[in-house]
Amino acid sequence: MFPIRTVILFLFISISCISQALPDNSRSSTDSLKRLLPEADTRAQVDILNNLAYLYAPVNFDSSIIFSSRAARLAIQTGYEKGLGLSRYNTGNAYYFRLDFRNALLSYLSAQSVLEPGDYQNELGEICLMLGHINFYIMRGEKAVSYYRKALTFFQESGNNSSFSKTVDAMGLAMSFLTSNPVDSALRYGYMQLNYARLNHEKNLEARALSDIGMFYSAENKSVPKKQMALVYCDSAIRLGKSLNFKGLLSVVYLNLGGYYDRSSPLFEVTGNLPRARLYYDSALVLAESINSIYLQALILNYLAEIDIEEGKYDMAERRLDRSQSCLDDFFSFEWKETPVDVVNSLGKIFEYFVSQRERNALYSARFKLEMARGEYKKAVESQTLYYQWRDTMYASQQGRQFELMIAEDEAEKQVQKINNLAQENELNQLRLSRSRLIFLGAGATIILVSLILLLFFQRKGLRAERRSVMMEQRLLRAQMNPHFIFNSLASIQNFVINENSDQASIYLSRFSQLVRNILDNSIEDYVPLDKEIETIENYLELQKVRYAGKFDHEIGVDDRIDRESTLIPPMLAQPFIENAIEHGIRHKDSPGRISIRFRLTDGLIRFEVEDDGVGRERAKEIEHKQGSRHRSMATSITHDRLKTLNRKLKKKIRMEIIDLKDEQGKGCGTRVEFGIPVILK
Repeated sequence: MFPIRTVILFLFISISCISQALPDNSRSSTDSLKRLLPEADTRAQVDILNNLAYLYAPVNFDSSIIFSSRAARLAIQTGYEKGLGLSRYNTGNAYYFRLDFRNALLSYLSAQSVLEPGDYQNELGEICLMLGHINFYIMRGEKAVSYYRKALTFFQESGNNSSFSKTVDAMGLAMSFLTSNPVDSALRYGYMQLNYARLNHEKNLEARALSDIGMFYSAENKSVPKKQMALVYCDSAIRLGKSLNFKGLLSVVYLNLGGYYDRSSPLFEVTGNLPRARLYYDSALVLAESINSIYLQALILNYLAEIDIEEGKYDMAERRLDRSQSCLDDFFSFEWKETPVDVVNSLGKIFEYFVSQRERNALYSARFKLEMARGEYKKAVESQTLYYQWRDTMYASQQGRQFELMIAEDEAEKQVQKINNLAQENELNQLRLSRSRLIFLGAGATIILVSLILLLFFQRKGLRAERRSVMMEQRLLRAQMNPHFIFNSLASIQNFVINENSDQASIYLSRFSQLVRNILDNSIEDYVPLDKEIETIENYLELQKVRYAGKFDHEIGVDDRIDRESTLIPPMLAQPFIENAIEHGIRHKDSPGRISIRFRLTDGLIRFEVEDDGVGRERAKEIEHKQGSRHRSMATSITHDRLKTLNRKLKKKIRMEIIDLKDEQGKGCGTRVEFGIPVILK
């Protein structure tokens, strides 16, 4: 598959040619449409309202929803099937431009269910194209390709060659993520696009197709002759782009040529030439500045900075990265104007928003390389931390959107099935109760309505409970497998290896692997044996001692009356608070600290205590506030949520208490966390 930044270059050009046409091809100004509204008949009013909803979707969510709702009401009253389908399509557009993909998907699927029984191939093609875009943005490649294929079929049947061509373009890009031979798969659709452009004498589209084909060849990492074909097509794209004064395309082609000669090239030994790469990047930057493409400027500056670092021009690299940072900050501060705009440009802006998030990650990576080259290791660690934080945030956001879409698709499928079942049931009831319609009509309607409400209520309740459970497991696992802890543990093991301390490296690598395995095993269990939980805690503390050498000691005490192997407790209750004790209590203490973990049997309960002799919670907050620390502990909230879930199943509830320890002068001298856990045996 193509590297993600290579695919971003493809998409940047291609997204500009993915436009959505209203099926009735009416794009009048909003003022003229509003003037026509009072005198139009009912069906014409539906069409006008749908046009207004379409035009306002990118910039004014509320106005778009109001117009599409009015159109839906009138369409239902008059039985105007196409008008109803388009109103739901426009509702989907409004949610789409608000980046609410869940509700957008539900609206598009609803529009699809309305239009499918009729002869509306072109409108169904537009809906499938938008569903493909949604799935493509959140990296559900197979779903995106499936919808693009449906869109191609609908556009072919309707004779809409323009939308067919644009779908071919999107299809080629989506295929580049999926197939084992992405270059050949993408080239097939690229050549289809080029043939269409030449047959229809569409020069702009021909230039984009030439650029795409050149980019696809540039991504070749096995065949030198194939890779060098990129130069032929890029040269053709440049000649045609100059004749059309197509600056945006020219900028991206030069950027692609820079990547061809850059060290990032898969066949650098053959094609690599950093001075030539810099020359093309400079040309691309000038053109990006001329069209005020903030995102493209940031991307090019990052590439140039990496070459500067390679050549030892550190000051120049820093200036470029600062400019890139400024461009990205400006881009993310973008706000829509309250004026209807061309939907094509809006689609491009949404696309740039997603890929700009990835480019910010590339910026942090480049800063890390620069600071490492300068020997500024503290700054390098900070940049590396920002890199992992931003990457994790993007990954979590992507996973969240995918999860939302899966739930939405399931809801839509169930709703359609319920509607079909209810419709069949209603027909049977009408046949059975035709002789007593006046008597049973009200009762039958009430029963159906109440049944539907109850079904929806229990369905949503079940989905919410399932979602809360999944989120709880994710938050708990995230708290246990903190990326910074894992990074620091591996770094410590690496240090032992570098210093040829193989015995220590082996010991701590074994502890680390055992800890990860225990955490993954325990995360799916409600209860685990006490001895297994103690083993997990012991491994965690020993790894933390490597990071904070000589900073603290620990002890674990277990009441002799407790059978470690047969006594069960909820897993991973202590670890978040142990981490807090180290990070917020002992770390700020001038002298070495101590963490005590105790398991005592009293009053039929296991008293589980985690105590430290750090500076206390209040003093830790003061210190971290002065230092400007952004670290946020979620241990208390995650644990409270876990205890609520566990206590629903227990007669005797698990209790938790956090005690701030004070010395004789009333100053904080540590923290103790206590759990009262009912005795549970295997």
